Amino acid sequence: MTRTCYEVSEAELGRAKNQLKSSLMFFQDSTHHVAESIGRELLVYGRRLPKAELFARIDAVDAATIKAVADRFIYDQDMAIASVGDVQFMPDYNFFRRRSYWLRY
Repeated sequence: MTRTCYEVSEAELGRAKNQLKSSLMFFQDSTHHVAESIGRELLVYGRRLPKAELFARIDAVDAATIKAVADRFIYDQDMAIASVGDVQFMPDYNFFRRRSYWLRY
């Protein structure tokens, strides 16, 4: 995750955009997902978004935007960790916290 703050390739960005667009189209198959999509759009935007506008917003995201958001929300931030099942061999909190930043010397 920390790598996202420093480097995002155009290939990764293009693949993520295509995956997001295809998952948005895939979830239109059931009435449950359509209702969830309508509710989310009304809560977030106050209106229904046409697919063309939604895809244009996705296409407008570039690598610099991804880096800026990752720097704000991921780099050197405290995190919440949840686990289900046997946690005997799960690393402690400091293991994860040390990996939320890079020391550059």
